[in-house]
Amino acid sequence: MTLDEFRVEMDAYWRAAREEAISSKDPFIVIEKLHALYRKFSTDERCMADQVIAEWALDNDEVRRWDALALIDNLKIVAAIPALRALAERLAQSAEPSESFWIERANQLADDLQK
Repeated sequence: MTLDEFRVEMDAYWRAAREEAISSKDPFIVIEKLHALYRKFSTDERCMADQVIAEWALDNDEVRRWDALALIDNLKIVAAIPALRALAERLAQSAEPSESFWIERANQLADDLQK
């Protein structure tokens, strides 16, 4: 399976988990389902999943970004450090006051992963 095919499957899985979370009014379903999926992956699949989750961290959709940062933190995805730094850098250019939360979260997570 190529990275593009894997990305499409993970995106579909995330969307289905998100729909289930909305219908059951339990936002933690998404993280639980993605954790379970990740645990089933082979080493190669985990490498691709790490790439996809790092991409999600850069997403403009704050819901997907929230899920990505939770996964990066919980799964200790060190490969996501460059994406976290890029997110903080990109958002620092924004005039939106709410972006300070994301900048702080991304930088703190990247710092924690580097330890």
